[in-house]
Amino acid sequence: MPTVTALLNGYSLATDQGSPAFCSIVLVESEGRRLVFDFGHVGRRRALRRELAERGFEPADIDTVVLSHGHWDHIQNIDLFAGSRVVVHPAELTFLANPAGPHTPSWTSSVLAGLEITETAEGDEVLPGVQVIELPGHTPGSIGLSVATDDGTVVLTGDAVPTLDVLRSGQASGQPTGPEQANASIARVAALADFVLPGHDQLLRRTAGGAFETAQPRTPLVFRGASSVR
Repeated sequence: MPTVTALLNGYSLATDQGSPAFCSIVLVESEGRRLVFDFGHVGRRRALRRELAERGFEPADIDTVVLSHGHWDHIQNIDLFAGSRVVVHPAELTFLANPAGPHTPSWTSSVLAGLEITETAEGDEVLPGVQVIELPGHTPGSIGLSVATDDGTVVLTGDAVPTLDVLRSGQASGQPTGPEQANASIARVAALADFVLPGHDQLLRRTAGGAFETAQPRTPLVFRGASSVR
């Protein structure tokens, strides 16, 4: 059965100068093949390489990568996986060709230049036991993955479900391109999943009563003080 490992946890962070925007970056392994879901921004590039190396992998060892959506904090490190098959929804490619909103600057689509892009849709099996699910609303082509593990169905959501609070409320946060679609996608995840790995939170699990809670204590970030970089 497939396994799911959070290489880097997602965090919901805000400052008076904007958000550091640390998204979940996830490794899925199935039948000797490996997939990475979302990539983070360049500020986390060394950390991503480190987490792969601690498991004995280089970016070249990843067969497939899946982009949940094209916002800057999820897409930037995709170039580390230049030798991998890159799975993206066609509606997201269209969106990135004419981006809108504060999270998709005009240069975003150039990050995909030279990569082997594979368009995907609902139900595509990207690894054995790992299927694409369409979760539009946060952006037009937002997608997740449904992973059939020994413990139950794990849904990787990107920012279709960024946090536990959003999953519990059923109401999309931020500035979704399609609010009604976004709320429907949250409801779909809540109905489908035994576990949820959100875009900016840690692993969540369904309780016996059907609600969701954190699956383990949240891992705190370590702040190292002011930088000497000028």
